[in-house]
Amino acid sequence: MYNLTIHHTKGSMPMYPQYLFEYPNMDTDFPFYMKQKRYTSVPPHRHDFIELSFVLEGTGSEFINGAEHVMLPGTLVLLLPYQIHQYRAQTGDSLLMYICNFNMELLTEGAESGWGLRDLILGRDNQQAAYVQLEGDDYAEGKRIWDNLYREYGGSLPWKPILLKALLLEALTLFARASGIASKQSRPHDGKAYKKTKSLWPLVQYVHNHYLDPLTLTMLSERFQIHPAHLSKLFGEQYGIHFVDFLHELRIRHACSLLITSDMPITQVAFESGFSSYPTFSRVFLRIKGITPREYREQRRKA
Repeated sequence: MYNLTIHHTKGSMPMYPQYLFEYPNMDTDFPFYMKQKRYTSVPPHRHDFIELSFVLEGTGSEFINGAEHVMLPGTLVLLLPYQIHQYRAQTGDSLLMYICNFNMELLTEGAESGWGLRDLILGRDNQQAAYVQLEGDDYAEGKRIWDNLYREYGGSLPWKPILLKALLLEALTLFARASGIASKQSRPHDGKAYKKTKSLWPLVQYVHNHYLDPLTLTMLSERFQIHPAHLSKLFGEQYGIHFVDFLHELRIRHACSLLITSDMPITQVAFESGFSSYPTFSRVFLRIKGITPREYREQRRKA
């Protein structure tokens, strides 16, 4: 039905793409955002939240960590945090998509995480595809779920968060079934989990939850039972960034929140954000944000 030629452009994604760490509603008690939008192209980027998307119209292609796949009506993509991706429509066409953004904690906390969601999000093998193509009855079912999800998101009826989460779980279940991922009881995510799945997601989730603590590659290598040099290599290959830069970005995001929402002295902000020295904090902040912490605080408060 669709004839789309994929042009492989190996190495087309930059080593340090745009990093997105904010989305609407992320600081509410239900950190979920949804939109319907038409695109011709989206440049390489990564983010520390989950993105789930569904193609309604158009043809195109998407790169996820350098691997390219076709995008057609019915393409369902589950993009995990820190994966680098970009997409573009075929020449003369555009992609109409539903897109959801939400935090990992929305799915990895609560009883449902033990029914398979934690493994779907954190324990997937890196070789498993991040997308499925829904056709026939599966496509009709997927469109029904997404239309209902979008309608509920745009409304203001009572019990809205509960129904939104139910529909989100339904969409994820459809993805898991179409991917052939079996439901299983979750296990502790430690070194054994890494060795079995070859996935770094348990480690990423651990860092995401403990970035304010003293963390080093050596400490993580001991916890997850993998040599520091190999861990560093895998981290760079899978996420296109050095581990220390990844850790610094999480800490700077925390520092930005403190700078905006408190009158805490900037030196204290540095230590509260996990940095062991103020000069290091200042240098890293300037590199990542392009301005000093004091300038950042002043600009955001004037906005």
